[in-house]
Amino acid sequence: MTTVIRTTRAAGCRECAGRDAEILEVVSGGRLNNDRIADQRARELGNGAHTHAALNSDMYVVRALTPENAS
Repeated sequence: MTTVIRTTRAAGCRECAGRDAEILEVVSGGRLNNDRIADQRARELGNGAHTHAALNSDMYVVRALTPENAS
């Protein structure tokens, strides 16, 4: 059984450079300071983790997919 990777793409993201990004965590838009919480979580995860803003005000903690981890 394979695991489905949830992805997102942010056209203007310099870190992703047009690649899809795996969603590692979602911080709800209903949480106070969700952008700060997501930034902190991305720092904790390291290794290229950063944030994307969703249209519904959620914040995604993501990591850009590379050819090695995209399959």
